[in-house]
Amino acid sequence: LQEDVHDAFVAALTEAAAGTVTGDLSEENALYGPLNNAAQLERVAGFLARVPGHAKVLTGGERVGERGYFFAPTVVDGLRQDDEMVQDEVFGPVITVQTFSDEADAIAKANGVRYGLSSSVWTSDHGRAMRVSRRLDFGVVWVNTHIPFVSEMPHGGFKHSGYGKDLSVFGLHDYLRVKHVMHYIGE
Repeated sequence: LQEDVHDAFVAALTEAAAGTVTGDLSEENALYGPLNNAAQLERVAGFLARVPGHAKVLTGGERVGERGYFFAPTVVDGLRQDDEMVQDEVFGPVITVQTFSDEADAIAKANGVRYGLSSSVWTSDHGRAMRVSRRLDFGVVWVNTHIPFVSEMPHGGFKHSGYGKDLSVFGLHDYLRVKHVMHYIGE
């Protein structure tokens, strides 16, 4: 978050997360269901158990209920670039918050991780959105949204987020063996 909006945004984010219901998806109010398995629940809980002293869990951070693999919507503020939850993928209902001072700082922090699957840019300035998108080292960049998938567009990451693309015609490239034959017919 840009430093100027941090306090107001984090207050609203924390309130929204605290009001989010996790549970059996047959329940009308449940927004999301359980984690995939016991190992993933343990992994997510481990990240929260290791939150550094300079960071703060604002809401959530624990298992929900005694049955199933439900984990509370969690907001963690005050993390630094080299902290584990910034550098590794949590794959759970956890949002981490960092601040940036300007556009260059935001790009440096975003690119300063080993993974590069997807990112999003939130701005009302179209020129900034295009400029930042160009500089982000991620396989997918969404502008003013996050996680819409369409079959016509490739999906896949850079760096340690894997190899190749799925969805779209680009997903077929790994199954092809392209051969270029050029024959000069002339004198």
